[in-house]
Amino acid sequence: MSCDWSILNEVRETTKYVVSTLSSQSLPLSSSSPTIDNTERYTHVLIDHDQLEKEIKENSHLYSTKQLPPTWAQDYHFCDGTDLTAQYVLVLDAVNFCFWPLADYEYVHLASSLKRTLKNNNKAFDADNLINLTPETVSSWLQPHERLPSQTADQVEIPLLEQRCKLLQEIGRALKSYFNGSAAELIRKANHSAVRLVELITMHFPGFRDHAVYRGKQIHYYKRAQIFVGDIWGAFEGKGLGQFNDIDQLTCFADYRLPQLMRSLGILRYSDFVSKLVDSQSVLPTGEIEAQLRACTVQAVELIKARLHSAGINILPLQLDWILWERGEALNLAKKIHPHHCVLTIYY
Repeated sequence: MSCDWSILNEVRETTKYVVSTLSSQSLPLSSSSPTIDNTERYTHVLIDHDQLEKEIKENSHLYSTKQLPPTWAQDYHFCDGTDLTAQYVLVLDAVNFCFWPLADYEYVHLASSLKRTLKNNNKAFDADNLINLTPETVSSWLQPHERLPSQTADQVEIPLLEQRCKLLQEIGRALKSYFNGSAAELIRKANHSAVRLVELITMHFPGFRDHAVYRGKQIHYYKRAQIFVGDIWGAFEGKGLGQFNDIDQLTCFADYRLPQLMRSLGILRYSDFVSKLVDSQSVLPTGEIEAQLRACTVQAVELIKARLHSAGINILPLQLDWILWERGEALNLAKKIHPHHCVLTIYY
């Protein structure tokens, strides 16, 4: 199912605009002339179409639905098939961003810590409880389920803790005001439409409004809003609450891991200036570099999807995202991949 205009087509069209501004002529990849405070009007990232074609030709078997995890639930997700799973997923995706400042803390730690919290108290994520959260409680929720290799104290310091607390309070207030305190009710209001659910999320939860301004134009990504829809679809196996008749409208979820992987595959090419910043794990400012990284990621996945479809391999963008993310995670754990870019943000 497709439509002429939607909030998700805005993601495709505005990221396509960013990519259209990029040219190897505006910054030779060997140049280091910009500074961290002067990056405008340069090309920092390019999609290497030849390398993308080579990757698909040589490794098309890696982009099959057979490469997907057998189940979304895994060991680290809470998944009981009830409305409580929806509540868990909304809380999970509200705080699913920017853990890189805490060494060794990965997505599995986030998901499993929230699963433990809910197992200990199945009312923990009720709207009233979210409204009254304190940073101390959020920190206790997010402590890793096992000691991290780099951990020296009994408790780890959760990055952007105040922001995470405020976002969870925001969710509690909106759920209570508009959806009877229930994430499942929010989902039902979307009437089995992924597009409508992203609209509802961004309408009622300001912290999910993931966009930026690039050369005077607003660019949309909606990473966490989209991943919430994808997670619900996965958790409920596309049935019941997880049935979305337009699930194909989701794009990939522009984060750290996908551009990290695609750079290592040669699909994304960074300027020497950006390569040095990323490889040294310098914190990038929000702005042109970040916009180009994220937009090229979205458009590269769109190109991979189109190339696979032309070869008779039908796969959803969100499934491609999962496959690429799992591949990137494995390479990252094995230390066989370039570092990811670092931005302090609530969006991813």
